Amino acid sequence: MKTIVINNQKGGVGKTTLAVHLAWFMAETNLRVLVIDVDAQSNASDTLRQYAGSTLAADLFKPGIRIAPREGEGLTLAPADSSLTDLDRSNAAAITTLQENLAIASDQFDACVIDTPPSLGLRSVGCLVAASHVLAPIYLEDYSIKGVKGLMQTFIGVQRRYGRQDTKFLGLLPSNFNTKSPRQRTHLEQLLREAGKYVFPGQIVARDGYAEAVAERLPVWKLKRRSAQEAGREIRDVLAKIVAQMDETAHGA
Repeated sequence: MKTIVINNQKGGVGKTTLAVHLAWFMAETNLRVLVIDVDAQSNASDTLRQYAGSTLAADLFKPGIRIAPREGEGLTLAPADSSLTDLDRSNAAAITTLQENLAIASDQFDACVIDTPPSLGLRSVGCLVAASHVLAPIYLEDYSIKGVKGLMQTFIGVQRRYGRQDTKFLGLLPSNFNTKSPRQRTHLEQLLREAGKYVFPGQIVARDGYAEAVAERLPVWKLKRRSAQEAGREIRDVLAKIVAQMDETAHGA
């Protein structure tokens, strides 16, 4: 089972939109997908609530928890609840427990997508430890190179502390990108110039269709409006690249 963590310590960068669309995309290719919502705001859980299983996300930080896929469904959600916030005050031993429980479940699922909170607490560290792949959506309006360095330092620090040097960082993914904004285009050029090797080859362009898709609990490419169809084509291209890179790195390419 490949486990991708969508992570950034900033809010409003499009983590949940990316996570739920990646899960939908993978499920459409007949993969058995586990989605874990570790953000107590529960946005991913609300969007994917029809796929909720019997195991809560918070339970997966407890020893010896086995999660089973839902019958007849490609998606299984381990939903968030308010008890998640208590995890950040729990014993540090819980950091490696999520990884252990996902190892137990690895024969039941092909892929796991984890949506994380906009903070670096025990929950987020535990997710980074459990990850085989990490992707960081970023917002170009106020994102700085200093912020990129801090994010990378966190990732590398977790790798070293917990012996996860095999975890692959897929890159920084410009999200909610306003292509008509000169400031955002300048920020993207700066990001590519100063941290190009860490930038994912694609962008998620700001489109009205995403808000409607999340509200309708459907992938944006299943909506009828023209703007949503355009968004669908764009994000499916990005999602295909994500899955391809996960497959390549999993096979040591």
